[in-house]
Amino acid sequence: MPWLIDGSNVLGVMRVDRHSEQSKRGLMRLLAAFARAKKTRVTCVFDGPEPPSFARHLGSVTIVFSAPKSADELIVERASNGRGWNVVTSDRGLAARVERRQVRVVAPVAFIRDMELAASESGGGDDDWAAYFSDPKNRMEF
Repeated sequence: MPWLIDGSNVLGVMRVDRHSEQSKRGLMRLLAAFARAKKTRVTCVFDGPEPPSFARHLGSVTIVFSAPKSADELIVERASNGRGWNVVTSDRGLAARVERRQVRVVAPVAFIRDMELAASESGGGDDDWAAYFSDPKNRMEF
């Protein structure tokens, strides 16, 4: 089952700066370990414009920035394009909108626990680094 993540919502529950690129990159790494351990696909949606040097892919994880729409709108659109999605959010309005589309809503607290467990079991790995640097936005020239 693929996952749709309300990224800013999850970062808020993790009690980190949800506007920080560093926090978003940290979440991306945790999501990649989770996706690899669970053999699944993950799409994480953040509100706002894409930062100039932010990768869109890491392994089976895709990061989407919503501008000019809201992240909630994009999550609802993606959830309506299929069945079996797991949507991670604590936003009651978003949960009500996607539950009508035959998805499973997962609380961020439960998801974070599963994600951290998967990350500790996987231990990172070379696959993440290869996938990370395969995106040109993650390559710095010296």
